Amino acid sequence: MPEPLRSLMQRSPARHFTGFAQAVLYRGVGFSLVWKDLLEVICMGAVCLGLALGRFRKTMAGAR
Repeated sequence: MPEPLRSLMQRSPARHFTGFAQAVLYRGVGFSLVWKDLLEVICMGAVCLGLALGRFRKTMAGAR
């Protein structure tokens, strides 16, 4: 895989979700081993939610 694409995919939430889902479902590991991946997915979701909320508020303010 080309290096730019590899570094982009390292930031993908799907990679982190797949990592901790496989660890929990297939290997039966505990929360103490997957908390970092889970935290990264939660942070990415919070950032996306914040950006979407900001755009929504800007759109609604312009509609008035």
